[in-house]
Amino acid sequence: MKLFLLLALLIAVAIIIFATQNQTELTLNFLQWNFTRSVAEILAVPFIVGVFAGMALFTPLWWKKSKSVRLLKRHIHELEAAMPPAVQEESAETEQDTEEAESENEGAIEPVR
Repeated sequence: MKLFLLLALLIAVAIIIFATQNQTELTLNFLQWNFTRSVAEILAVPFIVGVFAGMALFTPLWWKKSKSVRLLKRHIHELEAAMPPAVQEESAETEQDTEEAESENEGAIEPVR
C-alpha cells in the first residue's frame, strides 16, 4: 500500500511538472471543430479517458474475484462450524503456528511456484 501511495505521489508530481512546463497554446482540428488549449490540457483528455476505460474493463473482473473470495470465506466458516471441538482447537493451534512462522519470514523472499 505504501508503494502504491509513493508511486501515485510520483506520478502526480510528474503531471504537475509536465503541466507547468507545457503551457504553449496548441490548436487541435478535428472535423469541423477547432480547439485551442495548452498542450497539457489536450494530452490530459485522452489520458483520463484511458484511465476510465481501464477501470471499466477491470471492474467486472475485480467484482467476480471479490464474490468468489466471499463465497470461499463463507464456505470455510461453514466447514469450521461443522468441525468437532477437538479438531477446532488443533486447527486454531496450527493457524497460530502458521501466523508465527509468517511473521518470522516477513522479510524473506518467497520461492516462485
